[in-house]
Amino acid sequence: MNLLQGLTGALGCAKGTAVVIDNKTAVVEKKTISNGDDEVSRLKEAKERYFLQLAELEDHAKREVGEKGAGIFAAYREILSDDVFFDKIIDKIKAEKVNAEYAIDVERAEVVALFEQLDDEYLRERATDITNVCMELIGEMQGVKKGIAFDSSMGHELIAVAEDLTPADTIKMDKTVLKGIVTETGGVTSHTVILAKTLGIPAVVGLKGAMSEIRTGDEILVFGNEGKVVINPDDKQLTEFESCRELEKKKKKLFETKKGLPAVTLDGKMIKVNVNSGDSDSIASFRCDECDGIGLFRTEFIYMDHKQYPTEDEQFEVYRSMALKNQGKELIIRTLDIGGDKQLEYMDLPKESNPFLGYRAIRICLDRVEVFKTQLRAILRAGVFGDVKIMFPMIVNLEELLRAKEILEETKKDLQAEGIDFKKDIPVGIMIETPAAVMLSDKLAEEVSFFSIGSNDLIQYTTAADRMNERVQSLYDSFNISVLRSIQLVCDNAKKNGVMVGICGEAASESKLVPLWVAMGVDELSMVPSQVGKVKYMIGNLSAAEMKKTLDDVLNLGRIEEVKSRLADVEKKILG
Repeated sequence: MNLLQGLTGALGCAKGTAVVIDNKTAVVEKKTISNGDDEVSRLKEAKERYFLQLAELEDHAKREVGEKGAGIFAAYREILSDDVFFDKIIDKIKAEKVNAEYAIDVERAEVVALFEQLDDEYLRERATDITNVCMELIGEMQGVKKGIAFDSSMGHELIAVAEDLTPADTIKMDKTVLKGIVTETGGVTSHTVILAKTLGIPAVVGLKGAMSEIRTGDEILVFGNEGKVVINPDDKQLTEFESCRELEKKKKKLFETKKGLPAVTLDGKMIKVNVNSGDSDSIASFRCDECDGIGLFRTEFIYMDHKQYPTEDEQFEVYRSMALKNQGKELIIRTLDIGGDKQLEYMDLPKESNPFLGYRAIRICLDRVEVFKTQLRAILRAGVFGDVKIMFPMIVNLEELLRAKEILEETKKDLQAEGIDFKKDIPVGIMIETPAAVMLSDKLAEEVSFFSIGSNDLIQYTTAADRMNERVQSLYDSFNISVLRSIQLVCDNAKKNGVMVGICGEAASESKLVPLWVAMGVDELSMVPSQVGKVKYMIGNLSAAEMKKTLDDVLNLGRIEEVKSRLADVEKKILG
């Protein structure tokens, strides 16, 4: 069998000679030391050397892939400069008389364990970044250098195959010959995938068996869109590949032309196509002329970048700068969505056996009113500078929403009394991400201006399936009919009350589902920037009225595979 199936990392097709990269890794062993001060000095010297290497890589990345790619290495330097993290390591070295490598790895494991429980996929993938920084620092201490023999001497169309690749590995490769990336591990929002997308290099990740099945010198085909790899293809598979490559070239050019244009269906329905943002990389690379606004601005990164609660002015500057950068387009700011699964030391949150159902998001904000008010003040003040909206996450009953609105009104009165300028008529919306919110959406719609359906969490809670658990991962499916019927119910209740409804999360840009969202009456879709052009093209080439018949058929189907098959036919008709 010469076909391997993984996950879509970066779209596109690639053909080339495989180069299997077996990276050397540092070995971590616990050793007893006699002098803690000497060991700390050894650690600090290695940190300084590694910091300089990251600065060089950042400069290299700026020249090669621009600010967005370079921001990854800036983020690595931030991790390396985290005094709280490294102070714990130093304390461990001195108190327990252990070697620095061991102390680093122990602290790394504790932090990574917390990050890997996160419900936000982008933030969860940052666990990999922390591991990369720690292991590369340990490698620097041990003199282990990763040797990647990857340049034009091996050929002019090469596919990198590895267990995993760090951003540093990727940026060091000769991009004139790098045509594709295949890794055994890694998620779809890893920094390696982000770099691959920025470079326009097709990538397949999470492909189990890649290192054992593929040999250096094999000819392989990478189908990024389908997450599959073909080893030593036959004539039929080569023909399929060439057709795929030609089609991808044509589509890419076509989609690029649609980014800055309105998305209007053939029968005249306009739908906003926004982007998700809320991290240093996405903020730095954001372009308001290539979307209709920001449908989800995550605020957690502000709190995670601080060693204590960020002040009102610190938050205000972030929100204001984003509103100005957005040039009058919609900016939906989600209030703090953090909890037992996102541990911040200064928040002193309880450790919970099931943090996804625990003390998080709006539950914390309603409990810690002063923290909530500080954020609301910053958002209200920033609202003067653009079309800013407030969105409350994880609402499960009417009482929570009414209390959140009450605190918002109290905050407005405080600002008014202090003579501080703010947006008095700021629109208020909520995330619909639980079955409870779905079933109560008729009543919730009476109290808000808009809904945003958080598809990732809604799928997880509706199917009772942890998408990170390999044993039940297959149950986590955006095509599950229960999920689709839930979204239809929310759209119906929103429409009855004149409430705008959007979808954020991966399902918003799933090309097989876009026609359904249009038929359901969705007003806004929010996604990663790379998908905006394609989604706008799709919307412009379908009729909402015609898709309504497809929607009715789909919602009456029984099996998930039937849904996928029916929608695949519609997708093919639109995209070709």
